[in-house]
Amino acid sequence: MIKRILLSSTFLFATSAIASAPTFFNKEIDNEYRALIKHVRAMLPETNLQLAYLPSFYPFSLLDIRPTKFSRDKNKQDFANFNFGVLGSIFLNINKQQLSNLPGISICKKQKCEEERMKLIRHFLNDSTKEFESLRLSNSVFIVQQTAPDVYRINNTFFSPTQLITYYPSEQAGFVPSSNYKVSKPAEAPAMMELSKTTQSIREVMAKYDVVAITKVDRESINVIFGGISDNHWGVVLNHKSNIPDSGDYNHIGLEYDIVQKISDDSFYYQTN
Repeated sequence: MIKRILLSSTFLFATSAIASAPTFFNKEIDNEYRALIKHVRAMLPETNLQLAYLPSFYPFSLLDIRPTKFSRDKNKQDFANFNFGVLGSIFLNINKQQLSNLPGISICKKQKCEEERMKLIRHFLNDSTKEFESLRLSNSVFIVQQTAPDVYRINNTFFSPTQLITYYPSEQAGFVPSSNYKVSKPAEAPAMMELSKTTQSIREVMAKYDVVAITKVDRESINVIFGGISDNHWGVVLNHKSNIPDSGDYNHIGLEYDIVQKISDDSFYYQTN
């Protein structure tokens, strides 16, 4: 799926028309996405370096756009591929073939790499028990993402040393990030800086084990994402209170499970694809 969508969408913004936009785009969603493209292009300085902005495509980072109001999981997954094709062609400075192959770096189908992942997960969980309990009990934090120690996301606010950008879902698609946002200085946002303080310990553990994002699935369950690009994620779901999903089921952000391996009665390793 990823190659087909990437090849149809790559460089489509060289013209003024979105020639290969998904069929479920209407005029309003099309306009919202165009406005989003304009916003992120204005935010990110131009560079000729290849893959300079690759970390911005990691799960829940700035260029990993999520359509929070799409009702169909398939549409969410198709959009993830479409968005990576469009923004990847703009920001990554690589050719079409390289772009189409890039999401494959997150895919593991061999026993050795899966064992390495499981080992990393166990070490991470042993080192983060206190932080996870605090996160689970929090009623104010539902996403923690980290690109660098001083560049990170909490909920829908992106933090940097000099400013905070809080994004609001676009009206039709619910895009986050979107062109609907508020910029503030740290001194102007004491409540957000308090969230920064309360998540510092979990972000330190994330950095130690190269965890890119942690999201709450619901009031109890937590998704720990170690890596991924587009719809290809891998990680572990903790405190899962219902049946362990099967391959082919969709997760809470609309990505299809390719591999699911039970770890305990309430946790499982997964890979989406």
